[in-house]
Amino acid sequence: MEEFKKKQLEILHELDRVCAELGVNYYLAYGTCLGAIRHHGFIPWDDDIDVFLLYSDMNRLIDSRSHFGNRYFLQGIETEESFTLLKHNLRDSSTSYFTDKDDIEDINHGMYIDLYTLYPYPDNPIIAHKLIIDAYICMLLCRTRPPLHHGIVGRMLYRIVHAFYPGKMRMRKIEKVQHFMRENGGTRYYATFFGDDITPLSCIKFPQELFGAPTRVAFEDYEAPCPSDPHEACRVMYGSRYMQFPPEEERTSRHSVRYMSCTRPYTDFIGIYYQGEGASDA
Repeated sequence: MEEFKKKQLEILHELDRVCAELGVNYYLAYGTCLGAIRHHGFIPWDDDIDVFLLYSDMNRLIDSRSHFGNRYFLQGIETEESFTLLKHNLRDSSTSYFTDKDDIEDINHGMYIDLYTLYPYPDNPIIAHKLIIDAYICMLLCRTRPPLHHGIVGRMLYRIVHAFYPGKMRMRKIEKVQHFMRENGGTRYYATFFGDDITPLSCIKFPQELFGAPTRVAFEDYEAPCPSDPHEACRVMYGSRYMQFPPEEERTSRHSVRYMSCTRPYTDFIGIYYQGEGASDA
């Protein structure tokens, strides 16, 4: 696990290099931001790195992805046809990371860090709630299997939504919702509209002033950019008791890893852990 974290830190440093080159801001997010504030590095029982980028900056990063070295790949629905999530990943193609037996899509399976896009959150509460529902539907439509962390209700909604938007209707709905995420004109808050922070009824929203000039906080071996007020960002994400440790039984990783390697590229495992081009159905 320590070697895995070291690889993730290398990927974060590559993101830092390219963002500095482009004049783009990024911010440590979720448990990574909390780790910086509370532990000055990884939360000991956490095993991933999350960052936020504003939509305009994410767009610049996508358009300038050639700035990443050949070893790194910026993954998203714009850059890889078989990718099925609304977030982006920055992958190290010289490594391998397979999360579970269903993680078989023909995509880059290198170790990665998560890049979450912050979109405007509508000022009108009725429009905002409609967008939350549409974003949840969109998240389910992008997936090829039910979400792992949304319970029985999430799995049931996944099946209903895919039945309701068959064929070309699926992509039309996704594109329409994504357009409104970008262009809804919200002026007070940002939201990612993705992941565990969204349900059919709510999502986490962040005051826009948290994403001005980054505040540098020690994270492992460097001073990493966090939201402008990192303590307030952690309070929004985790509540007022964010500095307290959870009970020992909750200090575990949520990820189930089927196989990973820091030294072998994921392409060594076509037909073994994923169905790449030319792989058998075994």
